[in-house]
Amino acid sequence: MRRIDAGNTPAYSVRRFGLAAVMLFTWLGTSPAVADGLFLLRPQTRVKVTVLEWLANTGEYREWTALNGEYVVSPAGSISVPLVGEVSANGRTVYEVAGRIAEALRRQTGLVKAPATTVEVVRYPSIYVNGSVDRPGEFEYRPGLTVLQALAMAGGRVRRTDPLGGYSDLEQIRYVGELGRIELELTRSAIKQARLEAELQEKPAVELPQEAKQADSQEAVAAILREEEAIFSARTDAFARQLSSLEELATLFAEEIKVLDEKMVAQERQVSIAEAELRDVSKLVNSGTVTKSRETSLERILADLQSDRLDLAIASMRAKQRLSETERDVVNLKSQRKTEIVRDLQTVNAELEELKLRREITRQLLQATGASISRRGMELTMEDQPLSFAIVRGGEGGQTFKASPATLLEPGDVLEVRLDLKGMVGQSTSPASTAAISGGVLSR
Repeated sequence: MRRIDAGNTPAYSVRRFGLAAVMLFTWLGTSPAVADGLFLLRPQTRVKVTVLEWLANTGEYREWTALNGEYVVSPAGSISVPLVGEVSANGRTVYEVAGRIAEALRRQTGLVKAPATTVEVVRYPSIYVNGSVDRPGEFEYRPGLTVLQALAMAGGRVRRTDPLGGYSDLEQIRYVGELGRIELELTRSAIKQARLEAELQEKPAVELPQEAKQADSQEAVAAILREEEAIFSARTDAFARQLSSLEELATLFAEEIKVLDEKMVAQERQVSIAEAELRDVSKLVNSGTVTKSRETSLERILADLQSDRLDLAIASMRAKQRLSETERDVVNLKSQRKTEIVRDLQTVNAELEELKLRREITRQLLQATGASISRRGMELTMEDQPLSFAIVRGGEGGQTFKASPATLLEPGDVLEVRLDLKGMVGQSTSPASTAAISGGVLSR
């Protein structure tokens, strides 16, 4: 089991729920995705758990945010909830799982009444479509999904004009479009790389790279350059403002330390004067010339001056500490900016290498499609051929059965789509057709 998001917001209370609102939060609540609640949970199902507790003394419902969030049913068929532990979910409805969680929380926390708990299906296990479709792959399931709808999600039937596996004009057009998109992404990444290098080297402006200067669409290059220059200016200005603010703060602390040091010098002088006066008065008291109260008053004044001197020393130490922290913040700010730029540069460099590889592969595919179309010699369309459907349910070793376009799919199903090419054999019985097909196979 892995938890997706249990939420980090502080707990809050929901005041004065009406009867209808309270019923929504009982653990017998219904899932908005499956209204009848008959869906049996299985691995890879994502669910949302919500727990509320009724506080009778305040008349409020309080949300248990530490438990609330989204969870994924593990391959073992369970979810792991804080305070509760592993809760078996495979083959159970959301109502059953909510009841188990509520009862386990009641036992663990010692509550008289189990907290109100709901479990909702957020996302079902995906379905998979492969075979003679335009875009085979993994797709999100939704209740009521039919075979025909899944076929549409996969882009419909495969679009080829050669039933023996050759390439079509449509594929050639697709590769041309893909190549153009890759070239645009390469230009964008190259300009982004130039902007990051300008930030790292503290240049005043972004220099347009040579690859961008040689691009076909200079209008697109100009637009991308404007975007990156705007980002460059914003990031540079933000860094300059932060750095200036810290430097100004450091200057203020330095001035404060200077003033405190001057006050300490003056205070030290006053303490020295008071000590000298006290020594003279003490001699006079011993000789009986001055009363003892005069000596006591001077001692009290001296103690106050010494206390003030200690306060100034402490204030100076604190100011020095704040100055040191500010200087450290300046170093950290510069280091963090450099680290972020270097990390972004590594990412964009990797993207550039990947895009160059994809561009080369796409060029080779484009050349291959052009050669195949030029050598094919005949076009046999498959648009009118019927499709056959089969559903594999239950994973490896599960049940396989034929289906119609109206058959309902279940989460985790694998839909196999196949073309019925039996009728095409009769269309290719002439010697010319047979030679053309044979030549097409040999040419490939």
